[in-house]
Amino acid sequence: METITKKFYLKLGISEKDILAINKELALSAGFKLSPFARSRRAEMLKEAIAFPKGKNQEKRKITEIYKSGNFVIAVGKPGKEAAPDFKRKHYITGETTNNKNDMNPFIMTNGKKVGNDLTFGALFEQIEHLMRADMFGLELLGMLIFRMAFMLDHNRNQENKWRYAPPKLSLSVLKKRLPEVGGVPVDVFLYFLDVLALNEDVKMHTLGHENAQHDYGRVNTLLTFAHLVAVLLNRRSLAKFAGAFARPPSGMAPLPKIKGLFETYPLLSPDFR
Repeated sequence: METITKKFYLKLGISEKDILAINKELALSAGFKLSPFARSRRAEMLKEAIAFPKGKNQEKRKITEIYKSGNFVIAVGKPGKEAAPDFKRKHYITGETTNNKNDMNPFIMTNGKKVGNDLTFGALFEQIEHLMRADMFGLELLGMLIFRMAFMLDHNRNQENKWRYAPPKLSLSVLKKRLPEVGGVPVDVFLYFLDVLALNEDVKMHTLGHENAQHDYGRVNTLLTFAHLVAVLLNRRSLAKFAGAFARPPSGMAPLPKIKGLFETYPLLSPDFR
């Protein structure tokens, strides 16, 4: 693949000031170990999520609000569908058939009402696919933010000492101008929702045997799959290889390699971008 330089972005109409500022804000440190950095943060957020209050059943879920943006709230309801006693999954370590007792139902609300239906991975993929027709640089920005979210690089402790996602300000500002909405909600709300979805994937992996976020199963592989999809839509990764990855472990995931070819795919993540 041809190396993408500053000239590429200038031809798209992106100002040199914005190009350099976004690179400075999003670039990964040389030699930085992404997965080890993320583990303690993931484990803390995982522990918090498991302790969220749980209702008696699906009809009487307890709601925990995690993010607020404008009139929108991103929340979870417990128990989720996979926590039902008759829901069957295999424990990854023991092979025992069980349910996912800690499952949550992530959703978005506005003015106290749930927005849309429960979003499957397929539905989310379709929403992102539609962005191709909107703005390619906005799509690239979204992919880079999702990649960084996978490793909780932009999470900070809030006043309650809990890890929360805080999108980089300049990049989010540019993204909002180029891609104001995804799937009918503001783009920042969509990002918050993905963070909560990824948290629930960590909860599932922990409950079913991959404990305390010690591996990339869960949050990391989930969000790297979304970053991989964006790379395919940008025509920087192979569609065939992306599709083929779903047939290999981890089941149902096609994570973008976190090192090999990363800076060719997302040049502005490179500390050596020119």
